[in-house]
Amino acid sequence: MKKNKNGFLLAEETLKIVIAVIAIGFLVYFLTSLYFKNKDSKDLELAKASLNQLVEEINSGQTDVEVYNPTGWVIVSWQHKVLKGTYGFRKEVEDIPNFCKNLGWVNCLCICKDTTILNLEGSDCDSNGFCVQSDFKIKDNVIKIENPPVKLKIDYSDKITITQNGP
Repeated sequence: MKKNKNGFLLAEETLKIVIAVIAIGFLVYFLTSLYFKNKDSKDLELAKASLNQLVEEINSGQTDVEVYNPTGWVIVSWQHKVLKGTYGFRKEVEDIPNFCKNLGWVNCLCICKDTTILNLEGSDCDSNGFCVQSDFKIKDNVIKIENPPVKLKIDYSDKITITQNGP
């Protein structure tokens, strides 16, 4: 009985090709995850710098401020609210980010990656953002950073209110 060496070589080469494709797939996955992790880290550093610059400009009394980075993120103001519930019970609204809540902050200003921020879930700012304690309020709670620079108008009457100045 004669063995078919061609069939054996074909199976061996097919196995090598399959292993090579799997190895290349893992390499591509590793490199893209490394790239996006580095990009997210850079965006977070830009976000911290932008929020710190905004707070410094407000503290120095500026009425107009420009925010340049990071594109696609949002600036959000959070207030810990206590509402009067039924039968006189107090109900706390827990939509403030855990970062602010754990530090005992009642109000905070955050810059966050725009994921599900439209639902106003504070947890999004915990993993994808940076917050500072402040009494500054943003009109309509959210300003999206699109087409930088975003021009902000600061109103100091009564309480400090930040609004977007034009598109």
